[in-house]
Amino acid sequence: MKKLILTLFSLIAYVSSFAQLLPIYTSLGGPMSGCIGVTTRLSENDSSSAAVWTSSNTAVASVTGSVTEGTAVVTGISAGVAIITYTLSGSYVTASFTVSAAPAAITGTTPTCVGATASLADATTGGTWSSGNTGVATVAATGVVTGVHGGSTDILYTVGAGCPASIAVTIASIPDDSIFGAATVCAGSTTTLTDATTGGTWTSANTAIATVNASTGVVTGVSAGGTNITYSLTTACAGSGSNHHGITVDGASSAGTISGPPSIAVGAPGTLSDGIAGGTWSSSNTAIATVSTLTGVATGVAPGTTTITYTVGGCTGTVSATANITVTAFTGISGYVNYPSASCAASVKVWLITYNPSTLILEAVDSGIFSTGGLSVYYQFTGLTTDSFRVKAAPWDAGADTLVWGGGCTVPTYRTSAFYWHDADVIYYTTGSANIDQNINMATGATTSGPGFIGGSVTSGANRGASTGAPVEGLLLFLQNAVTGDIVQQTYTDASGNYSFSSLAYGTYFVYPELINYATTPYTSITLSAATPSVSTAGFIEHTVSMTITPVNEAVNNVKPTVASVVAYPNPTSGILNILWNTATNETGNVSITDITGREVYKTTIQMNAGSGISQADLSGLTNGLYLISVKSASISYNNKIELQH
Repeated sequence: MKKLILTLFSLIAYVSSFAQLLPIYTSLGGPMSGCIGVTTRLSENDSSSAAVWTSSNTAVASVTGSVTEGTAVVTGISAGVAIITYTLSGSYVTASFTVSAAPAAITGTTPTCVGATASLADATTGGTWSSGNTGVATVAATGVVTGVHGGSTDILYTVGAGCPASIAVTIASIPDDSIFGAATVCAGSTTTLTDATTGGTWTSANTAIATVNASTGVVTGVSAGGTNITYSLTTACAGSGSNHHGITVDGASSAGTISGPPSIAVGAPGTLSDGIAGGTWSSSNTAIATVSTLTGVATGVAPGTTTITYTVGGCTGTVSATANITVTAFTGISGYVNYPSASCAASVKVWLITYNPSTLILEAVDSGIFSTGGLSVYYQFTGLTTDSFRVKAAPWDAGADTLVWGGGCTVPTYRTSAFYWHDADVIYYTTGSANIDQNINMATGATTSGPGFIGGSVTSGANRGASTGAPVEGLLLFLQNAVTGDIVQQTYTDASGNYSFSSLAYGTYFVYPELINYATTPYTSITLSAATPSVSTAGFIEHTVSMTITPVNEAVNNVKPTVASVVAYPNPTSGILNILWNTATNETGNVSITDITGREVYKTTIQMNAGSGISQADLSGLTNGLYLISVKSASISYNNKIELQH
């Protein structure tokens, strides 16, 4: 009995230990079929590295490769069935693995050109044809292959769910895709370019800058610069073609040498340059001079010396070149003539205008022609004494030495942006000072086209019509759009004093004669329409005594204006200011003059009888400077700037 009990305990212990050795598994995973010469991976959910894989028939399928993580690689050897067994600690799991043979080898020819066809065949019957890439070649159920696009693919023949037979097809093509690869390479380094169309040849336009392997597309940088890499291919059926790829060789071990003016004046520009492209500019002291980061244009700010640096980043790291630039003191008036767009930019003539107290008129005391510098043209006047000045700019044809009409672009303009002399901003200058940034923003002209016409004449006389006055030749007249205020056209009177504006769109205009020192009353409210496409009686009288230009209706030969008006002149004045009125009725005018702070310094009333008349205001008790005058009546509201110079 005791021996029986011991035997039972031993049996229980043996069974228990055997149970602990049994692996936990279900079945083999992975495809249970394959093709001759093709490998297939099988797996088991147990991950023990102690497992053993075997094949019942290694002539049909062999288990090869290292055994790890419960997986193995099965290779088809010949058609048939082999049992694959997975064994672990005496336990195992099996699966049948079927190896199929491919159909017989595909026979026939393949097309080599786009659009060409060729027939393929297979001795094994009952199969189907397919293309690995129908974008390159298609195949019909009959085995007829058609070239579609340059490239390579496989044509497959499959019987049932078995293994396919295949044949490679290559369709010739010229390069019709972009070259892919880097746009830069360092000197002494390489980069590889590729093209989707194979079989071509690579060449370099400049082997002193970069070379390229004819077959691989490997580019080698030789020296700094840029060149084109070309990929070319010629085929019998597709012809010849090529693609190009720009590549820059960066060999910047030097930032080059800065060239340009060693000194500039305060407010003046100076253009710096460097032989190495692609760098950036900086100034060590922007309180002395600034410099445009990209263009290298330096501008003087204050007297002194600063260092201008040009920095280039390349394969050898960041390198810089430096140059000192000295900013000298400037005495005078300077600024920029600014254009609204690059298409309008041109050389300009700039006039410096001041008041002559002996003649009591404004006159140009200096002028200069300044070359275009992009959107802004720099000008300057030096050697000046204490005075007040106006500056005026006009587009200038240096070759013809004449003004240019800027229809659609710009017209003659006073600082800051005024069409007419009396609206110009005055520059008050003190001997030895620097008045910089006295910019002129060129006023824009407009263009128009249409059937309209406006014309008239300008005569010189004593408040009479054209029949009694002498013709005024060479007077500048502007035509303005009454709604937008744009200058539409400009013209000059001829030897007979006549002027005209043609090709005008229907609309409302006014004509403004512009003559420095003369106070102009424009001819207003000229409306062109289909019913009235032309007006030819918009005449003016130039009054040489009062220095005014007033409109006259030539049909009735008088100076009655189209609207009531007031003009104060001369401007500047040495003390006595004339106030010329033209009204249709008797009115009382309230005259007020204030300084630039708004403080009223002069006030009076004048009786303006119907027609034309002149009253005077004595400002001799006021100090020199700029004032504002206001004249108001029942039909008049006149405001303007006046300048007093004793």
